[in-house]
Amino acid sequence: MQTRCIPDLGRPLTDTLKSLIRLSLSLGLMGLFLYLAFSGTPTDQLWHTLSGASPLWIAAMVAMTLGTVALRAWRWTVLLRPSAPQVRVWDASVALAICYAANIVIPRSGEAARAVSLRWSRQAPIGASLATVVVERILDMVILALFVGVAMALLQGRLEATYPWIQPAAAVCLVGCAALLCGLVLAHRHREATLSLARRLMSPLSKRLAARMVDLIDTFLGGLAALRNRSAYLEILASSCLLNAGYVTIVYGGFRACDLAAIAPVGWTAALVVMAVSSIGVVVPTPGGTGSYHLFFSQSLLLFGVPGAAALACATLVHAMATLLYLALGGPGFLYQRHRAARAVAVHDSGEPPVQRCSP
Repeated sequence: MQTRCIPDLGRPLTDTLKSLIRLSLSLGLMGLFLYLAFSGTPTDQLWHTLSGASPLWIAAMVAMTLGTVALRAWRWTVLLRPSAPQVRVWDASVALAICYAANIVIPRSGEAARAVSLRWSRQAPIGASLATVVVERILDMVILALFVGVAMALLQGRLEATYPWIQPAAAVCLVGCAALLCGLVLAHRHREATLSLARRLMSPLSKRLAARMVDLIDTFLGGLAALRNRSAYLEILASSCLLNAGYVTIVYGGFRACDLAAIAPVGWTAALVVMAVSSIGVVVPTPGGTGSYHLFFSQSLLLFGVPGAAALACATLVHAMATLLYLALGGPGFLYQRHRAARAVAVHDSGEPPVQRCSP
């Protein structure tokens, strides 16, 4: 008797349902934060500030935002150097633009998207790329905790009065991320022992699954090789300092674009504090930080005497500028990378040699 193989559709349906639930929760959080941020704010005052924004300062913010993408790409290539030395700053910049655009559409989808982008453009191993993404995110959280500490020192208790949870949260974040980073370094240094432990833990469940998981873990640990290279630490430190200085400058540009200095004493100190606090809003899993970024940005500006409507207008301007820029870069970048990958596969399947462009 001949048997028919019926495809198991349960898992795809379950994955789709989980994705829909996560997206619904993210949109719900966005709606909640937008309501908390904009509730009771006169729209005419918002529009008055936004319509009077300086085009020159907006252009400067756009230029600085492009600069931060390049700086983050530089830091990422340093982390990628041992596992994917062929990746250039330009490749990483395109992948980051795709990442930011994807996060605006589907929160937290960008990290996988940028790893796939490098796979398409430079055949970089996805597992190793994701390992460097994990290290990058840990570094970001450590730096965020440090900046929040500086902001608390600058405001001398006013920030803790507004956010009573911020001091213990920053301390837990700093200690936890530092411990996780040390754990990754130890796992890489003792790579064989880590793989052996993973193999022993998973073999009783399924030897085939254990072999696949050990291969994935091995690839992931290979992506951590930059953590053993002491000469890379200086580049990582320099790029991180310049990157966060760029973020502070973008916020300061928002102040100048909205002419907030005419109504309140806001300068570089305020820009640093607002950058640190508003970054917490980016951590919240809303699409592109929408809503959460506006709330934390505007509330931190209130500490410097900026009226609520003007603070929200500035937050809206900075967020809209970045969002539109990332979509304008990331969307076409994704389509271009996908087209290149599909074309390469078609050439490979047809057996035709790739076309090489000769320089004159």
